[in-house]
Amino acid sequence: MIDRLIRCVQCNQVIPMLSSFGDFQEVPLLPGIEWSDEDLAYRQEFDRSHRSHPQEELQVDPETFFSEKPSYEPVRVSYFEATNGQQRFLLKRTKSGLPHPAYYEILSGRMQISSIGINTQDAELRAQISADPGVSSLPEEKVQKFIAIFKEEIGGILPHNLSEAAEMVLEGDVPLLAYAALKNVRWEKILAKCAQEFESSELNRIREFIQENRQPGEVLSLLIHRKMSILPQEGPLFLTH
Repeated sequence: MIDRLIRCVQCNQVIPMLSSFGDFQEVPLLPGIEWSDEDLAYRQEFDRSHRSHPQEELQVDPETFFSEKPSYEPVRVSYFEATNGQQRFLLKRTKSGLPHPAYYEILSGRMQISSIGINTQDAELRAQISADPGVSSLPEEKVQKFIAIFKEEIGGILPHNLSEAAEMVLEGDVPLLAYAALKNVRWEKILAKCAQEFESSELNRIREFIQENRQPGEVLSLLIHRKMSILPQEGPLFLTH
């Protein structure tokens, strides 16, 4: 992953920083990165075009990376933020093909990640119940009742109020997906409703199943669907100290 960029202050164009600014006949060494001839030619053209312009180094914020594709997919469009120490910039990285270099451009605006949907993991939950010796031994109607109570509780959570109901968010394979654990108060409500329908021994099995499968990424965690938006930005965004 590129962690530093060079920005032409005059033209507002950026390019990845290589480990050396010297002889391009020798490919600089960076862990996990191979520079192609096209990459180096692109850098040479940047140096030629912006030689007399003021330049600065930008440090990439890896926590802000967002793409609709997984990180292991080389051909993708990504968005992230970088800073010169005082001002933050929103950048777009486009990799159109394996033999071609990635191109970076500074965008006007700011990135906002928002939750747009919350779901239960129905198929995974059913499979885990079948594999669990305690819950699977319950009558089918009791299993159905537990699932219905669980889904009813989740159905009342609005995406923009997610933080009030869930905690401990875990990123999915792509930033468009995440997993979140329900707060204890929500599980207490679910168990209180189950207590009206279940025998004490049955309720204990449900409680144990919840304890074993409630963490982010497990079958009783919430599946969060998200989207990325670019919002207008009023003036440059400066860091505060």
